[in-house]
Amino acid sequence: MLGEEVYDDYWMYYLNKDMARALGIQRPYTNLKTYSEYKQRGIEVIRAHKEEIEKLSEADDLHAEEEVEE
Repeated sequence: MLGEEVYDDYWMYYLNKDMARALGIQRPYTNLKTYSEYKQRGIEVIRAHKEEIEKLSEADDLHAEEEVEE
């Protein structure tokens, strides 16, 4: 229905109660609705910091080029 990509992503990061308790965190999502909300919040954070991410990426690219030249 939603495709293998969504299925894989959902289960790859899914935490049951015991797993979350062992990590000392709250479960990020418990069903498809809360999974969708969780993913949306992540996208909003990335969009809010887009310029910073691009600058960091450029710095990483320069650093990688310097390592190759050595």
